[in-house]
Amino acid sequence: MKKINDDLENELESSKKNSAGEDFIEKENESVDSLEQKDELEIALEQEAQKAAKKRELENARIPKGMTRDEYRAQKRKDRIKNFAIAFLAIMLLLTFFSNTIMNVTLPEVATAYVKSDDISPQIRGTGTATSGQPYNVVINQARTIKSVNVKVGAEVKKGDTIYTLEDTESTDLDSAKGDVDKAKDAYELAFFNSDIPAEDLAKIRKGGNISIDSLLKEYQKANKTYQAALKEDEDVKVNQELLDFEKTLATLYITTDEDHDSATTGNTTMSNADIEYQKNNRIPQLIKKQTKIVDDLKTKKSNLLAKIAEITGGSSSISSDSSTSSSSDSNSVVTTNKNFSTDDLDEETKKLLFEYENELDKVIGELYQAESKLKVYENELEKITDFSALEGRNSSYYDGRIESEKQHKKQTEKALEDAKTDKEKVYAKIKAELELVQLRKSYQNAQNKVSKIAKNAQGGNVTAPIAGTISNLAAQAGEITSANQTIATIQPKGKALTCSFSVTSEQAKKVKVGEEAQPQNAWAYSDFSAKLTSITNDTNDPTGHKVLNFEINSSEVTSGQSVSLAIGENAVSYDLVVPNSAIRDDNNGKFILVVISKSSPLGNRYIASRVDVQIIAQDDTKSAINGSVENYSYVITTATAPVKAGDQVRLADTNL
Repeated sequence: MKKINDDLENELESSKKNSAGEDFIEKENESVDSLEQKDELEIALEQEAQKAAKKRELENARIPKGMTRDEYRAQKRKDRIKNFAIAFLAIMLLLTFFSNTIMNVTLPEVATAYVKSDDISPQIRGTGTATSGQPYNVVINQARTIKSVNVKVGAEVKKGDTIYTLEDTESTDLDSAKGDVDKAKDAYELAFFNSDIPAEDLAKIRKGGNISIDSLLKEYQKANKTYQAALKEDEDVKVNQELLDFEKTLATLYITTDEDHDSATTGNTTMSNADIEYQKNNRIPQLIKKQTKIVDDLKTKKSNLLAKIAEITGGSSSISSDSSTSSSSDSNSVVTTNKNFSTDDLDEETKKLLFEYENELDKVIGELYQAESKLKVYENELEKITDFSALEGRNSSYYDGRIESEKQHKKQTEKALEDAKTDKEKVYAKIKAELELVQLRKSYQNAQNKVSKIAKNAQGGNVTAPIAGTISNLAAQAGEITSANQTIATIQPKGKALTCSFSVTSEQAKKVKVGEEAQPQNAWAYSDFSAKLTSITNDTNDPTGHKVLNFEINSSEVTSGQSVSLAIGENAVSYDLVVPNSAIRDDNNGKFILVVISKSSPLGNRYIASRVDVQIIAQDDTKSAINGSVENYSYVITTATAPVKAGDQVRLADTNL
């Protein structure tokens, strides 16, 4: 144990010695680093001193002989100021140049023309197509495929010459019509399986017989009359039943201890006076108002249906006028007898429509009767609640027997109404089915007739010229499928005088007269040509602003369909000052031109627009002779890229000025 302690003490002492040695070494290293840093600083200072010395030597070498350092520095400062001034002036010149260039680019660019002496020819010029009488349109009546075209535009043809050869197939119109026949036949035959039509009527219709709409309507009227009577009786019972129920309710609600029910001191009630007043002044009047609106709407609907029926029948209706079927006091207006009217004069579709109107009218009349019955109940309720003394002893048992009797009666009327309604619906279904069957038969017959008509008028294998003349237009090509009634060629009749026409302004038309001769604009192309103005007519495209000049042409060198350019009017006259029409402008002060004035500047010429007022002496289509303060060979502005007015600077599109 002692040995261990000695060893630990030895190690501790050794550690302390080592630590002291390390501290000494660190201090020695710090001293060396400090000396090294001082050496580097001295070296850097020496280097800077050497650089400064060299710089002074270089400056002294550049100083001219006989000049001190201060004089040399003053001279350098003057040189820098001079260089700065030169650079500033150069920049200013560049900016001035570029600003002028930019300004020129933004100026309106104008096109110009000379003011010069020239000829004015106030002739009217135009181009039209020579035609020979009224052209004849060749029409194909079916959709067919063109196999070949046998003539060219401008070719002379005789009557009967082949223009087109057609493919040897049936037309698509005929194929389509045959398909329509098959569809109509299927629909017609399928309708014979309708169980609503009696067997004897089916047989009659199949044989081609017609079902009289008059007899059908009479059959419907009979069923409807029975139904309306049953409806009226059922509604009357219903009204009586509801009124008895209301009277019983009032009787049970107001009970007094003595006979004087008006005595407030001796009586007591199960229905307060306030409740009675509410029923009398609010609830029942509101019900009456609402029901009155329903009645009025139904009457309006009834009137509209009557008007539609009158439009077909001329004022007659097939609804029975028997008063037992009337649903209101004015229901007799439903019926107007017209002895001259017969449904045989109507087509099947109109007959069907008439029947539908009549059936709808019948429904409205029934609804109107029910609405009026309901209104009557409310009015009776108001009357009863207003006068309590009308109640029979105000004893609810008094009404029990009467109510039970009405219930039994109601069962009988409901059964009769249901039977009448069923019979009426059967008759309606039968009539509707028969009308539709007859209509399908007619559609089938019409489809068959269409096939027969197309087959009868079928186009042969060729389309031929119906008249002699010149082919002026061919509208179909080989391989093309035409449509029915399409114009596929135009022929100008042979032997007719050639005519030509073109449109001019109304002002131009005033300068010529019927009978004047016209000349071809390309006279060198003809050796035999004359044209005379035969008429001046309105231009249908612009009747107020333009006219059409019509000419008769005589020339062996002009054929129908050829384009002809003519000129008519006065001969040319020479003038000293002539400008293009595009140079003429006008405002509130009159007509004027804009002349270009050149002005010199240090940076080149500038061009200014100057106004010159003028008068127009003569004018033709392109030029105007003017009178004004302008010289020959002055430049006038004709067009510009932007609006230009007098005094504006402009840029010339042509830089030859």
